[in-house]
Amino acid sequence: MDINLSLRHLRAFVAVADCGGYSAASRQVNLAQSALSRTIKEIEDELAVSLFDRTTRRVSLTAAGEQLLLNAREAIASFDGAFLRFQHYREGLSGTVSLAALSSVASILLPPVIFEFQSLRPNVRVSLEDGFAGEVVDSVMQGRVDFGITSLPRKKGRLICEKIAADTLTCICSSRHRFASKRSIEWRDIEGEDFVSFALSSSIFEVVEQGLRSADVSLGNITKARDIGTVAGLVSSDLGISVVPSLVLPMMQFCEYRGMPLSNPVVERNIYLIYDPETPMPPASTFLMDLLRRGPRSKFKIPNGVRWIDYPDGSCQANSN
Repeated sequence: MDINLSLRHLRAFVAVADCGGYSAASRQVNLAQSALSRTIKEIEDELAVSLFDRTTRRVSLTAAGEQLLLNAREAIASFDGAFLRFQHYREGLSGTVSLAALSSVASILLPPVIFEFQSLRPNVRVSLEDGFAGEVVDSVMQGRVDFGITSLPRKKGRLICEKIAADTLTCICSSRHRFASKRSIEWRDIEGEDFVSFALSSSIFEVVEQGLRSADVSLGNITKARDIGTVAGLVSSDLGISVVPSLVLPMMQFCEYRGMPLSNPVVERNIYLIYDPETPMPPASTFLMDLLRRGPRSKFKIPNGVRWIDYPDGSCQANSN
């Protein structure tokens, strides 16, 4: 059976039942007493029952009224609860944030930021996937995540890229290497050295290649590896030196190695917040992105050689491939 009643009807009915009369109920629901009486009559006509036993001093519920009161309270509570949950979502207080990030960012840069975020938004679930730079870009472009954090993508399409951090390239070697006693080295010092390189699929490969080209340095034997841990293991076994961003050094501490600042030139790897402006962004995700943009003014702990970049100075809309 189709019942043509609204929440307005139910709220009016509950008010009369709770107040025990029309006068007090009309003040509670902000309706004239005559309008409230018509509303109750509409309910009774629609349901073909009498809801109240009326006397000159008070109204009391009939058996049908008692049953309807239970149902009306349940319906109102369900409706109010649903819209409260929506309000929390709209204010970024609930929902899910999904993001993808470089492994070094996900393990070193993001944890204190996410901890702060969840202390402010305890009812929001954070879903984080890590990967290589191209994988992060693909996840954002295909809509699998709300936003990503990566080095500057080779193919940006319509993505917006905002530079939020940078880390300096550092030379690492085994504790037995002749560089181990040095406090710093220059790019020209690694001429002819055996070298442990990141694979082409890694964002680190490209930025290190830029440094080598700018210093016009040629290397000796080159061993390539995809994983940060593999590079660390090969270097600590004295199979070559390597050049890595400062952000990955904490991920190599299981191995014995020496790290030295690398200069002439000083080379940085830029870290970008990327997102698709045409994809709707959950409010909670916007809040987390704003926390990242406020990195320079935060107390988030970051490794030596890594720096936050003040927003919006580092922002750029990158719409070309």
